[in-house]
This record gives sequence, C-alpha cells and structure tokens, in this order.
Amino acid sequence: MTIIGLDLGRKKIGVALSSGIVAEGYTTLKFDEHDIDHFISELNKIIFEQKVDKIVVGLPLGRDGKETNQSIWAKTQAQKIASATGKQVVFVEESYSSSQAEGEGGDIDQQSARIILEQYLNETNNRSL
Repeated sequence: MTIIGLDLGRKKIGVALSSGIVAEGYTTLKFDEHDIDHFISELNKIIFEQKVDKIVVGLPLGRDGKETNQSIWAKTQAQKIASATGKQVVFVEESYSSSQAEGEGGDIDQQSARIILEQYLNETNNRSL
C-alpha cells in the first residue's frame, strides 16, 4: 500500500510518500486556495504515478488539543482533496512537525510531510501489535 502525506500550507504543500514503514520527502507543491484546480491536478498526477491508496493530512491542533482556525482550514482543504481525488483522507495531529523539520535540514515542507506520514505509520503499526 502506498500512502501520501501532506503538510498543508496556505502557499505550499509538502508531500511525502511511503510504501512500507519508512516515509520520504517527495516534493513541494504550490497552493492557492482560490485556484485549487492546479494543485489538485498536480496531486492527481502523483497519486496516479505512485499508485497511492491513502492520503494522510497533518492536523494542527492547539496546545490544549482543541481545534484552531488553522485546523478548521486544514479540514476544509482535506475535504476538497478527498472529493477531487476519490481517496480516503485520514488526519494526524501535527502541531510540532514544522519546528521538528527545521532542525533536520532540507526542504521544510517535505520534511514536515515526512514527519506527519511517519507519525501515522508508527501509530498504525503500534495498533497492529
């Protein structure tokens, strides 16, 4: 099963992929919520080429674990993505992925997406045990 991880941002979206237990940064896509069709087209190309089965989206919750304006926005965008791609979208709490990615070097958006996807993979593997 191939899974794609997305770190949603208002201008850029980090993309990571995994076909097993390891996730790797893949690319960064430009995003404009007023012209989402271009982003969806690029995402659908990746989904087709990589034979993606599922999409994992980072959900930034507040320090209290409650939804924020950003998490509500992310859910709205994720619903659009699910509808346009026909793929299942699941969420992973990701409040600190960007700050963690900053310390790792490379493209921060891709690294954040990788961290989000690895968190999902770890949570899923731990539930299987």
